Amino acid sequence: MELLFYMLRVAFHLLIAGGLWLLVKPLIERHLRQLGQKIDLGMSLRISLFGKKVSSNKKRRWLYRHLDDLLYFVHRKYEPGISVMRFSIRTLFLFSAIFISGLLTLRELPGHLSFSNPFLEGISFDDRLPVQGAWRFPLFVAMIAASVPYLRLRYGYTQRKVRGSYDLLDVIKIAAKFTHLSVDSILSKTADLLTEENVLKTALRLMGAAFANYSNERELTYEAERFARAIGTTFAVEFVSDLLYCEKEGTRYLKNTLMMLSRSMEQQRETILTVKAGSRDAISLGLYGNLVVLVSSVGTFIYMLKPDVYFKLQFQTSVGLTFLMVIISGLFISFMISTILARPKLDYH
Repeated sequence: MELLFYMLRVAFHLLIAGGLWLLVKPLIERHLRQLGQKIDLGMSLRISLFGKKVSSNKKRRWLYRHLDDLLYFVHRKYEPGISVMRFSIRTLFLFSAIFISGLLTLRELPGHLSFSNPFLEGISFDDRLPVQGAWRFPLFVAMIAASVPYLRLRYGYTQRKVRGSYDLLDVIKIAAKFTHLSVDSILSKTADLLTEENVLKTALRLMGAAFANYSNERELTYEAERFARAIGTTFAVEFVSDLLYCEKEGTRYLKNTLMMLSRSMEQQRETILTVKAGSRDAISLGLYGNLVVLVSSVGTFIYMLKPDVYFKLQFQTSVGLTFLMVIISGLFISFMISTILARPKLDYH
């Protein structure tokens, strides 16, 4: 009952932190916007003026660029520089809130909280002890919680890269209808006609703005390469290369080029669907076959050894716990590989 009471304390602490965030957010929003725009403008200016000479500066700010590339492709309301600052501040606030809440709660406990094997003693209280090291556990929990937004962002980025390779085909088909216009108008018209489910809609609109407002060739090339890098396929590189060429030489041959690229993507998609249909049973076996084997094996062992003996061997011995972690890790890896194979990217290879 006491443990439940202190868990409620943690929940109330986090609720208070959430309320404080709602109060503080409108106050710092303008400053975040100004700082984000200043950082992005400075980095863009260095790229446009010095090009590859800013490689050392890019290495110093690799984390900023990494987060910016992820948010560029994942967030539908992406704003250069500003989105990174928002994400960083939210993550920092989440870390601080959980760490402070956990630290305050542990300091209020009537004794020293100790953790043992959860299948044996579980969680127990000792007599009150000094709390010099009480910060370690809240710090560990806060670090795990603060990593969740990044892991979620990374997972969304991986999924959208695969979807983007297929959505690019729709982009090319629509863009081929407006080749009588300038490149920036082609991209803007295409982005407007794309459905909301198309993951390239925001990125395409940003690239169209870059073609309309660039100040020099380096700046334009950087934005175009960023779009191709986000999708990560040879087709995307070809599409961007054609646009850059047409920006210099005109869109006279763009329609034929896009039609040829569209036919190549259609043929490759048919090949992928054919291969996928032929290996569907193997992929399904990798997704669910191992899980079926595990459940049947565990059921057999429980029947032969009796439940009390099996659970004691499985959860109350170091060998049993080690094998359990190996099995769970293997299932997870097998599931991830099968998921990737279930829908490969639309590319030449």
